[in-house]
Amino acid sequence: MSTSTVARPAPAPQSLRPQWMRSFDTTMGVCLYVSKWFLLIMVGIAVVAALIMTRITTPEVSIVQFGQQAGIWFPFSLMIMCGVLTPTIVMHGITRRATSVGSVLTAVAMAALFTAAFAVFLVLERWIFEALGWQAGLASDPERLALGALAPHLPSLFLVFCAANISGLLVHTAYYRLGGLFGTAALPLTLAPVILVGALGGRPNSPGRPWGPAPDSLPGNLAVDLGLWHPVIAIAIITLAAAAYLLLIRTLTLSPKES
Repeated sequence: MSTSTVARPAPAPQSLRPQWMRSFDTTMGVCLYVSKWFLLIMVGIAVVAALIMTRITTPEVSIVQFGQQAGIWFPFSLMIMCGVLTPTIVMHGITRRATSVGSVLTAVAMAALFTAAFAVFLVLERWIFEALGWQAGLASDPERLALGALAPHLPSLFLVFCAANISGLLVHTAYYRLGGLFGTAALPLTLAPVILVGALGGRPNSPGRPWGPAPDSLPGNLAVDLGLWHPVIAIAIITLAAAAYLLLIRTLTLSPKES
């Protein structure tokens, strides 16, 4: 009597990929799906606002620039949504560590995406405005958005977006672990990264010095010109916040209903 050996099926290609990459694919895919509609709506709002402004006066400032706050807080909300996905991803066999790494990478990638989108929108707006004989500068300085002067704005904008996204992850984690009351009480801590980075250097103070203070971000005379220390401190704040998030997720206990 002969015995036959049944060959075991080869694992699916996706299972051979690193777990952090699978986590990143899941969270980034969700964020991209929602973000494309947000960016299209943002373009539509800018066009409508420009048309309305032309009925009143000749536009003299960039309209897209006022979407910077939306670029901060919309991805922030997406990071909260990524946090909501964490228990589901973990229950599909991905470790908490890999899940948290994927979420942090998504936060950085979304910051890069929105920085690039903001820059493209500003450049396109400037070309259109110049073709129509309008100006397209920042509200405080019409020369700030000359094509050659735009690049120094982007690193500080990217850091602010990164800080906002990491804050979004921390906000969800605090509410998940501590509940509504204590999660709300922890908001000064979980929102600290975006507040501190935005206050340290949200934009250049002159074309030749891209890392000057942001005087209107801090009350009174608290704004300090730290020069090139601005990006160093901002990166340190973001790194510490990301490390705190990674630690909190690694020790996360799923609620009984989700586990």
